[in-house]
Amino acid sequence: MKILSRILVLLGIIVVIASAILLGKDVIDINQLHAVANANRSSSFPSPLNNVLITYALSVVGAFLTGLGLSMPKR
Repeated sequence: MKILSRILVLLGIIVVIASAILLGKDVIDINQLHAVANANRSSSFPSPLNNVLITYALSVVGAFLTGLGLSMPKR
């Protein structure tokens, strides 16, 4: 159980870090979309909504795995 606990904690931390990086990218994308909307251009930019939802799901899964790994018995 000790090895499984450490693997889950490590996997959870990796997923949380990945979701933080994706969230930073999403913030940049949203700021670009806002700038385009303010400039009244008609260029088509992809909606960042799917990326935001993926980031949310990754952060929830990562936090769950980290909590699960930390709550497992050490012996």
